[in-house]
Amino acid sequence: MKESFKLPDKIFGLDKFLLILFLPLIGLILVFLISLNLILIPKANEIESVDEKINKNNTSTNKINEQIKYLASMDQEELQKNAEYLDNAVLRNKKSYLLVEIIREVANKFDYQVESFSLVPGELKDNESKGTTSLENVVKMPIDLSLSGPKNKSLELILALEKTLPILFIEKFETTTNGNILKLDLVVYSYYISDETNVDTSSITLSDLILSKEESALVEKISGFTKIEENQSNVGTSEFQQYQRENPFSL
Repeated sequence: MKESFKLPDKIFGLDKFLLILFLPLIGLILVFLISLNLILIPKANEIESVDEKINKNNTSTNKINEQIKYLASMDQEELQKNAEYLDNAVLRNKKSYLLVEIIREVANKFDYQVESFSLVPGELKDNESKGTTSLENVVKMPIDLSLSGPKNKSLELILALEKTLPILFIEKFETTTNGNILKLDLVVYSYYISDETNVDTSSITLSDLILSKEESALVEKISGFTKIEENQSNVGTSEFQQYQRENPFSL
């Protein structure tokens, strides 16, 4: 007959009766440790993550509320006017011919005429692909053109070009005189910004909305510029009209 299994009197130096007495407690401790790793710690991490999201949302909400409060405290008419100045500082359409028509509008006021114009080779294509600033959708649009008109009005014309909206930049300036007629060879450029330009509004802070001294000076400066309405140009708007004339040799 087989002998029944018996525990030794001593286990790890402890009396077997003490070990049997504490065995349920050891089991509970093991169950607690397993639950701690599998359930309690993950749940605690989830709660901590939710708290972080709540705090982040509260911070974002407070930031937006501060911005709304600041914008609401400003003179809305002045804010709208400043926004229009900045909006009109660049071309509305990516058309070089439109830029020519804007210059023609200014030149006509001083009895100057656009004799010829051409795109600066490579400039428009390069800037379309690379951009001229950190914004990918900013395009520099240069044109080379010749103007002719009265010599005594040339300075007024140049000053008018430099104080025109959209803002015009004169890169090259050469003159040729023939009596009282002055020929101006210019390279003029302006900028076009696509409406699809992506701006990360989530990173805008209250300090970004407050104009710096330099930005305020810029707005004040261009507020004195003359806006040339782009829809005054006839580019792309002309229509063909057919006229019928009587044949004078018909009977």
